[in-house]
Amino acid sequence: METIIGKVKNYVFHNEENSYSIARITNEDDDLITIVGYFPIVSEDIMYEFTGSWVKHNSYGDQFKVESFKKCEEQSASGLISYLSSSFFHGIGPKTAEKIVNHLGNDAIKIILKDKKVLKEIGLTAIRIEKFHQQLIENQTNEHILVALYGYNLSGKLAMKLLSKYQMLTLEKLEENPYRLIDDIEGIGFIKADEIAAKLSIPKDDLRRIKAAIIYAMQYIAYQNGDVYLTKEQVENYAASVLGEGQELSVAVEALIEEKRIIIEDDRFYLALSYFTEISLAEKVLELTQSSEVIYDMNYLETLLDAVEIQKNMQYTLVQKEAILKALSSPISIITGGPGTGKTTIIDGLLEVYRIYNKLNYKNPLIYEKIALMAPTGRAAKRMKELLDMDAKTIHRHLGYSYDGLFTYDEFHLMPQDLLIIDEASMIDLFLAKKLFSAIKPGAQVIIVGDVDQLPSVGPGQVLADLIDSKVITTVRLNEIHRQAKDSKIISLARAVNDQDLSVDDLNSDQDVYLYRANADKIKEVIIKQVQGALNEGYSMVDDIQILAPMYKGDLGIDNFNKILQEEFNKNRSVSMKYGDKTYYVGDKVIQLVNDPERLIMNGDIGIVKDIKTNSQDDQYMVVTFDENDVMYDKGDLDELNLAYAISIHKSQGSEYKIVMIPMVRSYMHMLKKELIYTAITRAKRFLIMLGDMNLLVYAANHLSEKRQTTLALRLNHTIDSDIEEEDPLDDLSPYDYM
Repeated sequence: METIIGKVKNYVFHNEENSYSIARITNEDDDLITIVGYFPIVSEDIMYEFTGSWVKHNSYGDQFKVESFKKCEEQSASGLISYLSSSFFHGIGPKTAEKIVNHLGNDAIKIILKDKKVLKEIGLTAIRIEKFHQQLIENQTNEHILVALYGYNLSGKLAMKLLSKYQMLTLEKLEENPYRLIDDIEGIGFIKADEIAAKLSIPKDDLRRIKAAIIYAMQYIAYQNGDVYLTKEQVENYAASVLGEGQELSVAVEALIEEKRIIIEDDRFYLALSYFTEISLAEKVLELTQSSEVIYDMNYLETLLDAVEIQKNMQYTLVQKEAILKALSSPISIITGGPGTGKTTIIDGLLEVYRIYNKLNYKNPLIYEKIALMAPTGRAAKRMKELLDMDAKTIHRHLGYSYDGLFTYDEFHLMPQDLLIIDEASMIDLFLAKKLFSAIKPGAQVIIVGDVDQLPSVGPGQVLADLIDSKVITTVRLNEIHRQAKDSKIISLARAVNDQDLSVDDLNSDQDVYLYRANADKIKEVIIKQVQGALNEGYSMVDDIQILAPMYKGDLGIDNFNKILQEEFNKNRSVSMKYGDKTYYVGDKVIQLVNDPERLIMNGDIGIVKDIKTNSQDDQYMVVTFDENDVMYDKGDLDELNLAYAISIHKSQGSEYKIVMIPMVRSYMHMLKKELIYTAITRAKRFLIMLGDMNLLVYAANHLSEKRQTTLALRLNHTIDSDIEEEDPLDDLSPYDYM
């Protein structure tokens, strides 16, 4: 770390929300230096010490990245006069400021803070003295707080978040219990809070620390494994891995139970939010299943289905007809099956029968007050729209998710639709399911569609699997591969993996599957050649070609593939924008990593960098196009993006690509499970290319993921009946936002 001393000459850019700033300062030698970082508007007349490091900007050259700052101990008389007469202090002009400094000297601020009555000697009225004194305290306090926060090794960005949250009470709140920051401040987890606690000399066996570690361990497992509850042994083991061996947990657990942050039910340990969410979801699903049977003339439905067959020039199988008729005559139903089993064909026919029966006009925009088609991701909703020729949206958009994290539709404001079709349901986690089902009106029909054999949701729970396992919902499982899909090696390979019926003898290339046995270095070379060949054939890098891998790090990880492919296939280097260790160029394929409903983009959306520009303040920004939606990203937004020439298999869920390439190497082994590789294979629509050690494919097919620890199915079939004495105290909280 280096320190430079200077005065702020001007601000090039300042973000009011997070205090990300670009400013120019003049140092003691009168050199002009650009500084960047998270710091508030400071006086342009006071000397400051800025601590940080030098970075090189592609367009603007050397810049000093500020990590912390403080006011210099010694200030010049002219600087003090300018500072005291600045906009920070209303009612103090240059003449009054000059009087103050001439009378009290360069220590004027310290003297006034110690005894404001000295200002009477300058001739200020009591009201002006009081106002000036309060403004001086506030200004000094903010800078004092920030300097103290930097001492806890907090970045400027996190320090500004704390100051914005707690204001004048920042240090008091932090020192009272640093572990509260975990819940209150995004970006601070147990490890950072624990570092602060150590600086405050909080003992390792402090009850606050042990409680925070238990909650952290349980939340971490919810993210990593998708479990809704843990056993006592798991809680102890995971907490010990955070705290170290030898810490007594029982007192902390009792305190967390008393505070209703942990619920224990039949020796299962739940976070309160997970517990009440699961119960609420179960109650709502049961309410829907117990709605009055939809009154349909079944003979007429069958007649209409026959007519739709003729209209669409196709022949439904008995199972497909059963699925359509059961779905239309049930308040809630599930249709599940793998690729090639006809899920989309069934929904298309079902919608047509529903339209004719209810005399609806699909061209009338009001139809969407009657029918809602939805999927968890933007790409899945887009594919649904293309296949069914009806508008489809993400679940978040149907619920009216707003930029402030609130939903238009909830249990108090129900969605108006009579028929809801939910596709790619395997991706829906416990919390999103609760939000969705809570907003469905009584009497509405719900049809849930998905492949239960795919990866479960990123977030906690396995909602689709639990709904099926409960046996309380009408379910049709599709097993038959239909004629048009029977010749696909992609589908037969996926079926063999899913059935755990894959052997070395099956590892042969075919018309749409190419299996390359190659070492790690050769894999990269072959992928580059295959991508180039596909581009030469007219395939699109953005829409048609996707490399999938299970890991980000390593020589054959997602990050390295992105660098290699960017370098090889995007030669547009005239302008760039750098963030961390990533550099973006016009034409790059990128993926959105978080939900941003204000700008109509969601986690998993893939776009292309359309332009990189500078605004009137010489600040760079990037324009990314997502399906004709142009979105602007400034420097502070780039943590929401990543390159997307290669993406994770989890991120690919809900999408299909004409060409999918999957490396298979031993460094992936700990992640290679049947569900993961099955999901990856089923993303390929036209060609699947797998490269590496093909024996790993057989290995993956014979290793199942650990079954998630959930109790939704048990609550639905009343194997567990919970005795709740009060409403969920955390009903408005939802820290999970995966979709």
